[in-house]
Amino acid sequence: MLSGFLQSLATKLVEEILKRVVEWLTPKALRAVPHAASPNCPRCGGYGVARWAPGLMRVLFALSLVTFTWGFATLLFGLPVLVLTVVGGLLSDGFGVLPAVVALLGLPFSAAVMIVGAFGLAHYHSYPPKRCHRCQGSWPYRERDEYLRSTRPVFTCGCGQRLRVPRAAGARLRCPSCRTEHAAPATAGR
Repeated sequence: MLSGFLQSLATKLVEEILKRVVEWLTPKALRAVPHAASPNCPRCGGYGVARWAPGLMRVLFALSLVTFTWGFATLLFGLPVLVLTVVGGLLSDGFGVLPAVVALLGLPFSAAVMIVGAFGLAHYHSYPPKRCHRCQGSWPYRERDEYLRSTRPVFTCGCGQRLRVPRAAGARLRCPSCRTEHAAPATAGR
C-alpha cells in the first residue's frame, strides 16, 4: 500500500515538473523560431492568445503542441536513460553497448521532433490575435496577410530579448532586460 502511494506521488511530481518545464520552455522556443508576428498578446504581452486561425490550423496547433511536448519529454528523459545505459554497459563489460547506441540515435530524432513542433506552433502564432485569456482583450477579425504586413519587424538584442522596431525613422530602442540602447534598424519597404 505504501509503495502504491509513493508511486502515485512520484508520478504526480514528475507530471507537475514536466508541466512547469514545458510552460517555461514553450515561450522560449516560440521566441527562438523565426516568424513574422509576435506570439504575445499585443496589449499585455502575455501568452495564451486565441488566434483568428481556420479550423485546420487549430488542429495543426494541437498536433504541434503534442509533437513539441513529446519531443521535449523524450529528449528530457532520453539523456538519463542514455547515461544509465552507458554506465550499465561499462559495468557489464559491453553488454549494454547496443542499447546505448540506440538511445544515442534517439536523441537527435527527439530534438528534430521538438523543432518540428516549434515550427508548427510558430505558424499558428502568425495568425492575428482574437482573444487574450490573460487580460481579456479581444480584437476583430483580420486576414492573416494583412496582419503580417501591418506588424512591425522584430529586432533581437544581444541578450536575446526581442524588441519591436518603431515606425519612426531614426528612433532609438532600449532593451528592457539589459538596458542597452540600440539604433533602430532600417527596414525595406516602408
